Amino acid sequence: MGFIKRNREVILVAALLVLPLGVYFAHARHPSERSRLDRMVLALTAPMEKGVSRAVGAILNVWNGYIALHHAHERARELERQVSVLKLKEMEFQRVKEENDRLHELLAFAQATPDWRVVGARVIGVRLDPKGLQVITIDRGSEAGIVRMMPVMVGGGVVGRVHAVASSTADVLVLTDRNSSIAVRVERSRARANVRGTGSPESCRLEYALRSDDIAEGDVLVTSGTDGVFPRGLLVGKVTGLKRSGQGLYQRADVAPAANVTKLEEVLVLFPSEERPPAKAAGEAPQAAESTAGGKP
Repeated sequence: MGFIKRNREVILVAALLVLPLGVYFAHARHPSERSRLDRMVLALTAPMEKGVSRAVGAILNVWNGYIALHHAHERARELERQVSVLKLKEMEFQRVKEENDRLHELLAFAQATPDWRVVGARVIGVRLDPKGLQVITIDRGSEAGIVRMMPVMVGGGVVGRVHAVASSTADVLVLTDRNSSIAVRVERSRARANVRGTGSPESCRLEYALRSDDIAEGDVLVTSGTDGVFPRGLLVGKVTGLKRSGQGLYQRADVAPAANVTKLEEVLVLFPSEERPPAKAAGEAPQAAESTAGGKP
């Protein structure tokens, strides 16, 4: 016992070295050639082998699951990136489609007004102050032949008139501004009136419509051509909220503008047929622009 106590570490190491060798040799022999010692070793180590095998199997399963989960996370991140790219492409496609629809609408309007020449322009600024001027800024000016008071349109209807002109830009006073007044007629009954802005981008009001005129809610209002700015027959809006008082000469109504001035991106500036938009010449400004360049808006 004293010998065992003194050399227990050596004995344990020797046993740990000899036991695997014994198990290995016992497994290596054919079952018919195994001795009683071999069978005893196998019987004693079988539970240990099963335990080790299960532990190793469990560790391998955990490791394989971790690797698979890691790859799944990477794949999920890649799929999310692809979805984001597709969403951006879809948004760009939708933007291009909407722009294409607007340009087709403008082209159709231009083709439907052969007596007027048109110049397309993009909206580069918006100032819709309810207490001040309501104007949009376009990227065309005197260099393109634009002068004050020219009518501005979209395919859906009247936007307003040119208010101030610079060399490469112009401000357009929209029809909802309080200073805007457009001569109109009711398309159904031919009754005449004026549409004046209220300062709200969503509404105008009908003025100077005689109480005896045949006007009803929902009537379409188009330009009459009598104000010297807009040609006849351009869509302005629809009558809403008709008011007939018991006294007075006129009836009043609200008007819903045909053009939504808060969502404009491209517009058309109308030129009379005799005023063709001049081609840009290097170093030379158009005559129409020269005549107004020094004037105040």
